[in-house]
Amino acid sequence: MRRGAAVADRPQLSRAAVAVAILVLAAFAGFVVFLIGQVGEDETEWARLAWVFASVQAIAFGAAGALFGSSIQRERAEKAEEAARANAQDAANGRALAEAIKAEAPEEPGIGNLESLGAGQHRDAAASVATRHAELAKRLFP
Repeated sequence: MRRGAAVADRPQLSRAAVAVAILVLAAFAGFVVFLIGQVGEDETEWARLAWVFASVQAIAFGAAGALFGSSIQRERAEKAEEAARANAQDAANGRALAEAIKAEAPEEPGIGNLESLGAGQHRDAAASVATRHAELAKRLFP
């Protein structure tokens, strides 16, 4: 799969959502400027403004998270997919190597194909199996 195709498949914010998020952030900035102008108000009025500010702030942070979080999360997802693709072949090779080793394992512990051979033949057969496994590992993991 091409990288461009993978990025195009991911859901992104619509233009309307981006416009609303920018509008919310601009309104938040305007509200901050308004609050700075209200510093001289009495304590009751200031407490009410601070309560409203907390609500507006939560909405503004949600909008900022939508704008900035989607691009940050997209980058993290792309990196994770790239790492998964890079490791997929090694994982398949590891499974193939494991299957090859299991296929040559003795059927009963302690009494296998190699033990049924004579002493000299046992060593030669064991060396042959070890050589095949080493060659397979070198092929699978260059």
